[in-house]
Amino acid sequence: MDCEYYSSCLNSEKCYRCFDNSLLKLPIDKKLKSMKKRNLNSFKDNNDEKSWKKLEQDVADKLNCIPTVNEARRTRRSGGLWFEQGDIKDTVLHPECKERIGTLLKSGEKSLTIHKSWIEKAKSECINTSKFMCLPFRFKGDSNIYTVIDFDDLSSLVTLYKSYVLDNELKDKEIKRLNKQLNKLQK
Repeated sequence: MDCEYYSSCLNSEKCYRCFDNSLLKLPIDKKLKSMKKRNLNSFKDNNDEKSWKKLEQDVADKLNCIPTVNEARRTRRSGGLWFEQGDIKDTVLHPECKERIGTLLKSGEKSLTIHKSWIEKAKSECINTSKFMCLPFRFKGDSNIYTVIDFDDLSSLVTLYKSYVLDNELKDKEIKRLNKQLNKLQK
């Protein structure tokens, strides 16, 4: 095979079905895996099992703010399938959603720990794609959704946004100029 991961990939027998490393599954160190399990389950509220699904759906709905495009959707088993990673399937972002109760501080405010392992996992799932990693999170019972995003990715998105705004302004000016020419020709 032409794949550089053929010898180390756990799905090497499915290599003929793999496109653009979509089925790539590298072995994980057992010690790292047990640490991840401990970190992910540390602040979960076991009383309300369905609230994380609502968080994922809320994030997908907000990503679909263009009325004619319905591209973001929740993934099956919340990204638990090896061939469909991430909590939400989107063409630009790779969201990995987290919802926690939070710790109550002495001041009475809630605090949430963002584990580096969460960020590294989401980043590793984005390596073979052109998507931007983001980590949307919220406190249980709160409607506000916050996100963690790599600063380089944020600057790329802002630059892209600014270029689209500038491009639209130039197109508007060109349309006005062409309308004036058309009006002159019609007279």
